[in-house]
Amino acid sequence: MELVFGEVWEAKNLNFGRFFGQKSKAKKHLDGDNLNTIKAPDFNLADLDGNVINFSAYEGQVIMLTFWGTWCGPCRQEIPDFIELYDRYNDKGLEIVGIAIQSGSAENIKRFSEYYKINYPILTDINGNESYKAFSDYGLISGVGTRAVPTTFLIDRDGNIVKTYRGARPGHVFLKDIELYL
Repeated sequence: MELVFGEVWEAKNLNFGRFFGQKSKAKKHLDGDNLNTIKAPDFNLADLDGNVINFSAYEGQVIMLTFWGTWCGPCRQEIPDFIELYDRYNDKGLEIVGIAIQSGSAENIKRFSEYYKINYPILTDINGNESYKAFSDYGLISGVGTRAVPTTFLIDRDGNIVKTYRGARPGHVFLKDIELYL
């Protein structure tokens, strides 16, 4: 069964409990192996220079979309592995996109990114809480909710969410799954 954003948006308005960690009853939970095809929702966010980026710009690539925060210790632990994965596999079609949620201004996130030598795109709010809305939309459509940061979604070249990870993982876990889609 393919869920489209419009159908999920309707379910979102009827199922407020999922914001508090309850799983939506509209679909199966996508943690681990996935039997359902779920299209990744589109969104607009800003890069750290203030340019508005539409997520569809990454269409046709294998995407690791990670929702994280500068304040999150486990998120910081993943950064070196993401840097290495990006260096090794970006030319083979892997795109890692970090969505900084509740992490302050783009200027502060940029300083953080420079300090940690982050080499992959980081997106954040345009005017308010757009990054958290994107996190909520992905949590709803996948059934994993929004309680864990970091939360990472593996998206195939067709734009389908094929795997979710709640909490930090070592690079070899991501690599094993990424290789199936490159």
